Amino acid sequence: MVYLIHFDKPLGDLNNPRGRAQHYLGYADDLQARLEQHRSGNGSAIMAAVAEARIPWRVVRTWKGGRTLERKLKDQHNTPRFCPLCQLGRQSVLPLELENEARG
Repeated sequence: MVYLIHFDKPLGDLNNPRGRAQHYLGYADDLQARLEQHRSGNGSAIMAAVAEARIPWRVVRTWKGGRTLERKLKDQHNTPRFCPLCQLGRQSVLPLELENEARG
């Protein structure tokens, strides 16, 4: 399963829009186990930094799919467009081939 985490506040250089992050996109066979790793600050460098900074976060979207779908989404370098919190009710602009793949 591919999942998207939204941080309640940005992490990084707040004066540089390209130097901060507010999302984490990942893949897991066992999502609950992976989320526990993130909560404890293990598993990825960015989630460890989020845990250390005590930034609240939430899973905002999941897709059926594996590493191939995760890579296709990451390669777009625009994770906020998939985040319902960032889109404020606007429809996510997911390319048709990815939307079909995401639906399984």
